[in-house]
Amino acid sequence: MEAPKKPHAANNLANDLLISILTRLPPKSLCRFLCVSKSWHRLISDTYFQAQLPPSMAGLFYHFKDQDPSHCWRINKEYISTLSYHSGFIDTTLSFLPYTGKIQILDSCNGLLLCRLWGSPSSNVFICNPAAQSWTLIPNLKLPNFYSLFLAFDPQVSVHFTLVRLQPNRQSPCLELEKFSSQTHSWAKFQVSTEHDINFLRKCRGVYFNGILHLLAARKYIVAIDLESMVCRRIEMPGTTSLIRTGLLGKSGGSLHYAVKEKREMKVWMLKDYERGEWVSKHRVRLEVLFYILGFHPDMDIVFLRVQNILMSYHMNTGELKEVHTLRQRPIQYWSFVFSPFFGEDALANKNGV
Repeated sequence: MEAPKKPHAANNLANDLLISILTRLPPKSLCRFLCVSKSWHRLISDTYFQAQLPPSMAGLFYHFKDQDPSHCWRINKEYISTLSYHSGFIDTTLSFLPYTGKIQILDSCNGLLLCRLWGSPSSNVFICNPAAQSWTLIPNLKLPNFYSLFLAFDPQVSVHFTLVRLQPNRQSPCLELEKFSSQTHSWAKFQVSTEHDINFLRKCRGVYFNGILHLLAARKYIVAIDLESMVCRRIEMPGTTSLIRTGLLGKSGGSLHYAVKEKREMKVWMLKDYERGEWVSKHRVRLEVLFYILGFHPDMDIVFLRVQNILMSYHMNTGELKEVHTLRQRPIQYWSFVFSPFFGEDALANKNGV
């Protein structure tokens, strides 16, 4: 991805003290100051300024699928704010989108969401930014399923996003990859060598960082695809994990993490040496409750769990298990997406507000 070419507004400001003060404000106050003036809005939205801000998790989008009294499938969406963040200035209901119907979130990456309309015969998908209330429609995607579609966005590298579609080819040791760039508004096709055939886990969650898309494969390894060079490598999974289907891949503190549930025990590993594929055991705990792993906090040593119908945060440093939110009961299927808002400039075509 290319670096933004526009000149940084922050570089033109003589008062570095103002930048120093604003970057220390809580997100709620920073949102308010976007409306002070056009110059402040340009400053706070600038890529340079955004790079000075510490990453901050706002909450989780939580989907669940169940049946209504007539046994018809339906999908519901909740947004759960974390206790450390006030998200009142972020439209987490996605009401700014000009689409009617139930919206299903397919992926989340650094403040952008990949979505579609649940139950719609249309093959359209759209990318939106709940903080900026902006969106872009990607029409007419021909996909066997939407689980093969991933979003890649790193605002510290480029304002542009990338969509990735993967299709394993069982007849050859190559992965068919299609990449959509918001910069060119076009798709490009690639054949990515994987050495052996790949069987990705169904509904596998992609983890994108440092320009690389990471995915869990069914044979106890991670597939890491560099979206710039189109080079693929394998990273062996830690330990003797036999229950990889109960595991979750994520990023926290700038490192790749993996957590797995084995009966009532949770094990957490961190990829200490990325180049050598060296994992270290970070935490191991037995919880005297039935739980499911939902996600990692991107900045803190916290794992989010579902315990019955309660969202809990497990703090690895202290061993403390805290209640965060009461969820709706007995979902048949569920998905969760950690959300960290992005307030800077994006490349989405349609924008509300300023």
